Amino acid sequence: MGKRKKLYTRFFMSLTLISVCCILVLAMVIFYWYRNISIDNVDKANQNVLLNTETVFTNYKEIVQNYTMDFYANPNISALMRSGETDWSDQLYSVLSQIRGALVVNQYLENAYIFGEKEPAVIYENMPLSPEAKLELARRMRSSRIIESPFVWKTTQNNGTPVTLLTVFYNDRAFADSEYYGAVALTVNLAKLQNNLFTQKEGGTTRYAVIDRNGEILMHSTLSGSTLHPEMLKQVAASTSERGSFVYKGNGDKQLITYVYSAQDKLWFVSEMYYTDSIRELANARNLMMGLCLALILAAAVTANLISRRIYKPIGRLFGSISNISGNEEALKAGSDLDTVNLELESIGVKLAQLKKESDGSALMRWLLSPRGAADPSGGLPMMGIGATEGAYCVCVLAVLEPGQTGDAPEPVQEVIHRIQTAFSELAEVQIFRPHQGSAVLILSELYSGSFGDYAHYRSKWEELAAMCLKSGGRCAFGISGLESDLGLLKSKYAEAADCMQYLKFHAQQNIIFADDTVHLNSSPVPDSALEPVLQAVKQPELASHIPQAVERLLAVACSYRAESATVAVSRLAFELNRTADLSSGGNRHSGFLDDYQQVWQIQSYDKLREWIEHSCSAAVGRIASMSAVQTRSIAAEAAAYIREHYNDPALSLNALAEKLSVSPAYLSRLIAEEVDSSFPDFVNQLRLEQAELLLVTDLTLDIREIAGRVGYNSSTYFTTQFKKRYGVTPSKWRMNHILQQQE
Repeated sequence: MGKRKKLYTRFFMSLTLISVCCILVLAMVIFYWYRNISIDNVDKANQNVLLNTETVFTNYKEIVQNYTMDFYANPNISALMRSGETDWSDQLYSVLSQIRGALVVNQYLENAYIFGEKEPAVIYENMPLSPEAKLELARRMRSSRIIESPFVWKTTQNNGTPVTLLTVFYNDRAFADSEYYGAVALTVNLAKLQNNLFTQKEGGTTRYAVIDRNGEILMHSTLSGSTLHPEMLKQVAASTSERGSFVYKGNGDKQLITYVYSAQDKLWFVSEMYYTDSIRELANARNLMMGLCLALILAAAVTANLISRRIYKPIGRLFGSISNISGNEEALKAGSDLDTVNLELESIGVKLAQLKKESDGSALMRWLLSPRGAADPSGGLPMMGIGATEGAYCVCVLAVLEPGQTGDAPEPVQEVIHRIQTAFSELAEVQIFRPHQGSAVLILSELYSGSFGDYAHYRSKWEELAAMCLKSGGRCAFGISGLESDLGLLKSKYAEAADCMQYLKFHAQQNIIFADDTVHLNSSPVPDSALEPVLQAVKQPELASHIPQAVERLLAVACSYRAESATVAVSRLAFELNRTADLSSGGNRHSGFLDDYQQVWQIQSYDKLREWIEHSCSAAVGRIASMSAVQTRSIAAEAAAYIREHYNDPALSLNALAEKLSVSPAYLSRLIAEEVDSSFPDFVNQLRLEQAELLLVTDLTLDIREIAGRVGYNSSTYFTTQFKKRYGVTPSKWRMNHILQQQE
């Protein structure tokens, strides 16, 4: 008994000490880790708020910029700028109505100015500026480039009150020497904009502000209290880093200052909060940690005591049973209790290692590959079998893509399964497996050989079931494998049915696909001609309204191809759309073909695929439409100049040149044809042959092979063929004719 008591005490102390040490170590690690990141988290949170504020400010600025661009592009306003005619007319009334509408909708917009080539044409002011201010603004419009929009300036109102305004303008002066044809300018009242820019929670203590490069406040939050310290603001404005924080102690308490610099707007976004607020959570966490550690230590001691008592109360009976299992009845008498337990546990471990088996697949695969008529011993899987000997079976993969709208209807998959069981009750045995919510795998095997009847009758039953599901308001997808009698091919038949689901996204108003129908589909790549109408509708603004019809025609073509080919085609279309739009807007493509392919492959329904393609087209149209005319470049002229300079390079190719110019090969080929009135290969051949013609008559020491290499041909035979095709004679005969003409 003393031996048992001693062992109990050792076990209790070991559990308690281990628990206490783990708790203390964990508490120290958590505390020091939390202490190091606490202030950083507060600073990052403030930076996130400032970045969000910057984003909101940028959005407001872009709204105003879009108004200026729209006004400038308005035909009535454009005519007004150039003519300067301000007599009352329907044209002038239309201009004033548009301007007034913009200022009413956006209350932070104060004034609108339309400048002609020599003087202002139309002025609409909610906050009248002084005549000197208007003259200064007019001078700035004539001398400023559009890249300098917007700008912040200090001026005076008509009543002499000073005011700071953000002015957004648009004109045609892309360069310093560009002509000035007039401008449109809108002024933003920063005092009103700050009410939209800053949202202040009740009881909050953090203050926010926007300052310029000189450290002067342009906008600020509405918290009461002293103003932001000027020296602190100057310290922020003098910072060389775009983001950061520091602790500032002015005349009062310490303040944690966080700032973010917007290089685009040349403005600083600043937050100020009490330093004690940033570490308050750390102090609270420390007190909470101490109390929690004490509670956990006490709980660990109590738990260790309970565990020790519950284990060692029946210790004799337990160890005796272990000894009986091991067959060593003298173990308790000959050795210590711990040695006995250790030996027996090792024995049990060996037995478990012998009995353990790794599963080769998922529950579904185990079901599909299980022997005929065998059931899962655990009861977790249904019995696998075939209804009739030598009878046929098929595999149906069922998925609910869009549940119906009826709230009292039963679970969608279960309802469809019930319909299938009812429809095939007299023909087949139906076995069901539910791997996921909203999906099911069914195996239908003939009750007797030939019970499915003729194939047409069998298909019609499935089509009737699919039609009933469409009428019920939900969208159920059926993938049906071909009929088979060999149970060993069950796994491949499941793969057939699962692959059928990939075809549904290309079929409108169709929710069932038979594997037998996919065998005869075209496995070659979808031709580029099927994609071209969509690309043309995106590239040409006047055809943008035809995008839905073009997408519909593309999907109608894609449904006659294999799923892989159709998916590749749609992914290629999305990739080309992004490349075209990024080229036009000067942007960079961040995702590639594989990203688009994966996204298309994961889409399940026709409506979602069509919506995704149309969204990609709309996004591309938007990016192309928003590009600035001054950012365009003559790609065709650049390509033609490059070809003229490098025509003798054997590695010169359309793909390489397209990659160099960051455009698609098809797009570049069309541009070159429009520029030089010839295709890329013909243009290169023309340049090479013209140079070869010159070398043939000016350098008689060069043989035909050397001339072919100098002008860019890898093969003298191919060079001779091209030369004869263009000039009607071989290079050698051309040279000989020239020599004879010279002798005459």
